[in-house]
Amino acid sequence: MVPVVAVKCEAEIDKVIRHAWAPAMLDKYDNGLAHFLSYCDEMEVPTSFRLPASEFLLCAFAASFAGSLASSTVENKLNGVRAWHIINNVEYKGSLRLNYVMKGVANLAPDALPPRPPITLEMLRLLYDHLDLSGPFDAAVFCAAVVAFWCQCRLGELFSTTERSFNPKLIPSVSDLAPPCTTAGSRLLRLPCTKTKRTRGESTFLSKQKGFSDPVDAVDHHLSANQLQASDPLFSYCTANGGLLALTKRKFMARCNQVWGSFALPRSTGHCFRIGGTTELLLAGVPPDVVKMMGRWSSDAFLRYWRSLHRIAPLHSELLDI
Repeated sequence: MVPVVAVKCEAEIDKVIRHAWAPAMLDKYDNGLAHFLSYCDEMEVPTSFRLPASEFLLCAFAASFAGSLASSTVENKLNGVRAWHIINNVEYKGSLRLNYVMKGVANLAPDALPPRPPITLEMLRLLYDHLDLSGPFDAAVFCAAVVAFWCQCRLGELFSTTERSFNPKLIPSVSDLAPPCTTAGSRLLRLPCTKTKRTRGESTFLSKQKGFSDPVDAVDHHLSANQLQASDPLFSYCTANGGLLALTKRKFMARCNQVWGSFALPRSTGHCFRIGGTTELLLAGVPPDVVKMMGRWSSDAFLRYWRSLHRIAPLHSELLDI
């Protein structure tokens, strides 16, 4: 290949290859690479010996976390180093020896923290009772809470990262909400970008519910309270001066935890909504394969995040007529 053509092609590859990973994953990998380079600084590894990394250096880096981090966390850091090698088209010397070092890291890992409890209907009730649903901001917060819960959403699929601008290719607009598709009034919501499908997007189902936590009623109230137009972010709210701001994950979680904290509940994270919706649907007797499809779960992750097994299992396995 002519050198000039080779340089041009290499530049095109460099431009495209980083899109093989989701932006959030790239950020995580960049952080792992930064930790690797910091380790090299601490150990005074000469610059020319850092990247590409030798098998010995990779093993030493992994072993340095023994007894302090979970093996999955160390694996993510190594994946950041591996991504650098892939992008730069050099051999990654992740060997059999490194595999065994990682087994040692796993065996020496500190005791895992108990998983955060899922969001529950009782917690949604506290939001319903103690948010000011007549106000634009709180109406948006409650709507987002019940949608995230019943649709088993990741919050990154719903919220803009900035208040004053949003990308309609990444988060839903009002126009992504379809008209009612059942006699009860349930609706489809298109998510323009998801963790697994990326910008191909997926659809989730706002299933009509009885009582205060109905996401269909919450969406209708929110759209009315904020007078949103088709092109506006679905989760946005009017300000006192008549402007419009996109609801961010940070502001959403801060408001929810403010309410829950006043009742001495521990701080929750965004993923607790997804886990909570999954758990509630299973407790209600919805077949697990239907819950899996509704939540767009991969099989391994779906099983890993089940909660309340002592309550769920009897619904499907106790007193079988066999």
